[in-house]
Amino acid sequence: MAESGKEMTIIVTPKVHERFIEEMGNRLNELIRRGNVNYMLLSDSAVTTTPSMTLTDLFAYIYFFNTDGVYDNKIIVSDDDMMRAWAKELYKFYKKKAAAVES
Repeated sequence: MAESGKEMTIIVTPKVHERFIEEMGNRLNELIRRGNVNYMLLSDSAVTTTPSMTLTDLFAYIYFFNTDGVYDNKIIVSDDDMMRAWAKELYKFYKKKAAAVES
C-alpha cells in the first residue's frame, strides 16, 4: 500500500514495534523513510490493547482485541458516514498518544 504513493499513518504499540524490528528490520526502515508514510509509536503510558483499524474515505474496518491482547472476533466494517466519523475520532485519540518514529 505504501508503494502506491497513498498517504498513510501506521500507529503501533511498543510490543508490535519491537516485533517489526525483529522480523522486518531494514524493510521497516525503508517504510519509515517513505514520504507518504507516517509511522508512529504509542507511548508506554498509552493504552496497550488497541484495535487494529483501517480507515479510508470509503469505509472503516476495526478489529478489537480482548483484555488479554488476543483478537476476539469482534469486527466492525462499515461504509456509514457516522461510523467513519466515529472511527476517525478513535484514530485521533490514539494519534494524540503517539510520537513519530524516524529511521
